[in-house]
Amino acid sequence: MAQTAVAGVVAAGRVPTWIIPQASIATDPTPGTYSIPLTALTGATTVKADCHMDAGDISVSRSAQTRERQRLCQIVKETIKTGEQIDLTLSGVYDQQQLGTVTVNKMYAALPEGAVVFVAQAFGWDSDATPTTSTKIDLYKATVQTRMKNQPTSIDEDLKFTAELSGSAYWPDLALT
Repeated sequence: MAQTAVAGVVAAGRVPTWIIPQASIATDPTPGTYSIPLTALTGATTVKADCHMDAGDISVSRSAQTRERQRLCQIVKETIKTGEQIDLTLSGVYDQQQLGTVTVNKMYAALPEGAVVFVAQAFGWDSDATPTTSTKIDLYKATVQTRMKNQPTSIDEDLKFTAELSGSAYWPDLALT
């Protein structure tokens, strides 16, 4: 019996990513509401970062922090999640000789060390399309731990920087209202 392959969505142009300043989201999403205002993505202080990045320039990891527990009434020991660790790494183009307000430096300027930011991604959404209330996003809240200019490794590469962020919250499949 022949299997029919399921068509996927190509990543190129379909992973818009935004860096949202903390001030643009007044309150963190809460269980049951899981939404943020659409204006958080479309506001003037939000930076659309995906055009500053190449594939591989963003990585996100979530690791459960656990402990083991076995009550006297239990025969089998269980592992209990006590928290999690969220780490984000973002790299992007920059030009040190230009002002922080020029387009090439907007992502760099949006990630100063010590800043609390939200990082949003809309997997499968056309990067050229303006987000709407039908756009679903994944959202991370994180603090920028370090921001460092990368040393070039070849003469024909773009100058880039890397920011390391430590996440404090993650909300998948968020709605925009």
